[in-house]
Amino acid sequence: MPIKGTWQILGLVLASAVFWMQYVDLKDRAHPEPRKRLLSAFLLGIVAGTLAFLFFTATERMGLPDVETGSRAWKAWFCFMLIGPVEEGAKILVASLVIFRWTEYDELIDGFVYAAAVSLGFASLENFYHLPGLPLWEQLARTATLPLTHTLFGAVWGFGMAHARLCVPRGTRRVLWVTGCILLAMSLHGLYDFLLFAYQATVLTSALVLLIWSFVIYRARALARRGGACRVPKPRAAAHENLP
Repeated sequence: MPIKGTWQILGLVLASAVFWMQYVDLKDRAHPEPRKRLLSAFLLGIVAGTLAFLFFTATERMGLPDVETGSRAWKAWFCFMLIGPVEEGAKILVASLVIFRWTEYDELIDGFVYAAAVSLGFASLENFYHLPGLPLWEQLARTATLPLTHTLFGAVWGFGMAHARLCVPRGTRRVLWVTGCILLAMSLHGLYDFLLFAYQATVLTSALVLLIWSFVIYRARALARRGGACRVPKPRAAAHENLP
């Protein structure tokens, strides 16, 4: 019997978010982030999810066909040009406007931690919206996997933008780093959804998630071993410059 009550759904969603946030936070044992900042990033993720939801609602009202209708070519366009850019773009927007300005955002591992917190907020809102209409097994599966999937896509731009901000001087190289990691995150997100919607390719999507997961774990452990500091020496004040 599926879970239908609003408070029960909310409890399930928040329990999943707390579990994954605790897991992510353990990757930053040396200099853990303030809990109030993590909570703020999570709430900003909900704001990002709301922006994405409003965008897709607007496209639906304008008569744009849904991703589940039409040919594979249409599904590809929808996933790569709308879902990936809009969802990851909304997360990056709130992070750029708020989180990247925090003085606590001063280590490479922070890019992963705060991107994960934003992604968990986004996934929590998405789950809260979709869970009531699903059977119990899908509710449990989606609650367990969707936050992780969003977190992994967020980690791609989180690591990349932290590196650009903290290790790369202003100029063309920084712009290329920022642009490249954003486009990669959007493309991976689009590819994931396209494989699901067009081919129901759960094995391939699982392999994609495993590949990204391996990168994230390797990168997080490497940063933990060397203390998470940038290898490029630079004045402390430069660590808090805004991205271009």
